[in-house]
Amino acid sequence: MRFTDKNVIVTGASKGIGRAIVKGLIAEGANLALIARTKSALEELVAEAKSKGCRAVAIPTDVADRDQVKRAVDLARKELKVIHGLVNSAGVLDNEGIANHSEEVWHRTFAVNVHSYFYTTRAVIGEMFERRQGRILNIISTSGKVAIGPNRAAYVASKHALMGFTREIAVEAAPHNVNVNAICPGFVLTEMVEDSMRKFAKDFGKSVEETRKIFIDKMPTKRFIAPEEVVPLALFLLSDDVGAVMGQTISVDGAFAPL
Repeated sequence: MRFTDKNVIVTGASKGIGRAIVKGLIAEGANLALIARTKSALEELVAEAKSKGCRAVAIPTDVADRDQVKRAVDLARKELKVIHGLVNSAGVLDNEGIANHSEEVWHRTFAVNVHSYFYTTRAVIGEMFERRQGRILNIISTSGKVAIGPNRAAYVASKHALMGFTREIAVEAAPHNVNVNAICPGFVLTEMVEDSMRKFAKDFGKSVEETRKIFIDKMPTKRFIAPEEVVPLALFLLSDDVGAVMGQTISVDGAFAPL
């Protein structure tokens, strides 16, 4: 198994793409520190990991809080010792038009979608530099490459910020043999996307089914992407096989935004 004796921190681990990546890592033998707000969901994954012979710890955390993130990484290091990999997968999405956009939603979006990635990266990358080995994977979105609107200014702006963050950190990390990359998923059918479609339907006077069709019609494949479809690429980018792949922002989006 590719990740035997490898220790990985995953944020946003309880749902969606993060959860799917966790399950993929468990199947490949990784030891895990799982970070998210929902304790019960994390504990289910920990039990699954331990049943497969992996070490794992659940660390309920609000990743928007700098002090909580520091505590979470300290706990992860105490449990796992060396940190070989970090997956940043936490994210929020709220639909608000710019004319009446609340500062609360704007700041919360950036706190989770951008600041948390900075907090976790800063907390682990120094030891990776010293060891000259490490993998950091940021889960972004095709919204980091194109505007998808309407009513998603905060979300799209935050994802564009992560694109720049990933590329800049990759350049800084490359001389230390640390790989920093990102995956940009398209319309992956997660709870967050389902919730966004419900809000879209309400805002524009559509039914949920009409809204689903609007989203599906945007995609060349005419279907949503399953979270599990992101996992093979994620595992490759976290593995020893990644080699000189650094600073890349690779889409898994069914050709929605082939950039």
